[in-house]
Amino acid sequence: MTGDYDIAPPAAGAMIESLRAYGYTLETAIADLIDNSIAAGAKNVWLNPEWNGDGSWISILDDGIGMDEPTLVQAMRPGSQSPRQERAADDLGRFGLGLKTASFSQCRSLTVAAKTVGAPIAIRRWDLDYVSRKDEWRLLKSCRRGSEEKLAVLNTKNQGTLVLLENLDRIAGNTTVDNKKDKSRFFENIDHLRAHLAMVFHRYLDGTSPRVRILIDGTDESSMIIPWSPFGARHPATQPQPEEHLTMPDGHIPVQGFILPHKDRMTEKDYAAMAGPTGWNEQQGFYVYRNRRLLVAGSWLGLGQAGRRWTREEHYKLARIRIDLPNTMDEVFQIDVRKSKAILPSQIRGALTEYAAQVRETARGIFAHRGRYGNRGPAPDIARVWKTVSQGGSRKYLIDRRHLALRSLLETPRITRKNVETALRIIEESVPVEQIWIDTSEHPENTGAPFSSVPENDVIELADTVFKQYQDGGMTEHDAAEAVCRMDVFLDFQEIIRAYLNAGGE
Repeated sequence: MTGDYDIAPPAAGAMIESLRAYGYTLETAIADLIDNSIAAGAKNVWLNPEWNGDGSWISILDDGIGMDEPTLVQAMRPGSQSPRQERAADDLGRFGLGLKTASFSQCRSLTVAAKTVGAPIAIRRWDLDYVSRKDEWRLLKSCRRGSEEKLAVLNTKNQGTLVLLENLDRIAGNTTVDNKKDKSRFFENIDHLRAHLAMVFHRYLDGTSPRVRILIDGTDESSMIIPWSPFGARHPATQPQPEEHLTMPDGHIPVQGFILPHKDRMTEKDYAAMAGPTGWNEQQGFYVYRNRRLLVAGSWLGLGQAGRRWTREEHYKLARIRIDLPNTMDEVFQIDVRKSKAILPSQIRGALTEYAAQVRETARGIFAHRGRYGNRGPAPDIARVWKTVSQGGSRKYLIDRRHLALRSLLETPRITRKNVETALRIIEESVPVEQIWIDTSEHPENTGAPFSSVPENDVIELADTVFKQYQDGGMTEHDAAEAVCRMDVFLDFQEIIRAYLNAGGE
């Protein structure tokens, strides 16, 4: 005991295993490691995944400024920087944990080799099994036996850093090199990783002179990750919304919504591309960036209206909203270690809800009307066959008899089969499927049964007309009555229709 306190360092073996439990996936772990490469000024990052059963490994090499030996030792120290420490405006780190926690989440052996201009290569390694066995924070000064060749590529660079993940127990495990199922799963993970990096770093990868290039399993252009932007800004049918700046004590936060095109306004290739890594429904909502690096990809962040939180729904899938944060607001937005979560502070929740509600409503209108127009109201030259009305508390979808194609049919003295087929085709092709789907999902209680708000006498009159048409077509009185009662629209009125018809239509 020293004075009135004890020194209580964490047990090395237990603590280093706990550092694996931050909830990283392979995608978020590798993205965190690439943050370090970008912060080091790298122009190129090369990812090399190698399948070899339980001897599989992944390396991440960059051409950034590298590290000398003292800097490397400090970087390998868990908690190498305080999250309260002031950072450069373009720094992507925060806790000083990312290199270690991200790597430990995927492997049990982390080797980092670094080189600065004019200096020899420095190497340090964390071996989780070794630390657990010795129960001391022993940072080894050499790579694993037999791994020298995996680091040799750094000799060809003037400067840079190579991160080597070995003993990949989370994605390779205890398997054999010829296990086809595990091999397939390994490379499926790499495919998901490629899509994730294309999204997370798209603003760094985009343009004719990108800030950085990321290449997977190769060094030529075919290996380069192609950026994927959530906002489809280059498509002519995308509707960017006005940008707003939300005021915070530490500065302003730019917010901008984008309404993506309806499927009917895109080619199949464009539609598939804009869906994103997880599909149209999952990709809707807010996209939170920190220093142009994506943190949150598609979430309504717990916002909502009228006491109901917004959820991912089909009719809002065209709405995507960008929020740009500086790294000075990490604590305010509670950015986590994995840099995959943000919590909105109370100061901006109201303004952001109001802005997002407008974007959502515009997206809803475009979805409902297949991209022809949004919530601006129909243009004068748009003549709709169907109209939506409220009757007795229920929504009804009626055919507008004033529509020119139908009015001419009703007013033509001599109706031909072609007239009728034309009218029916127009009705079939214009059924407001999206609008009906939206109304039903949002207000299922307003869905009424056929003729639910129609006077009983009107139903009987319609049934009688159909009954006589069946008789004119050659049916017997009994068969015609049965045919009318079996029609789905008259099922709830069978008793009164039978009574009416049995009484001779009186």
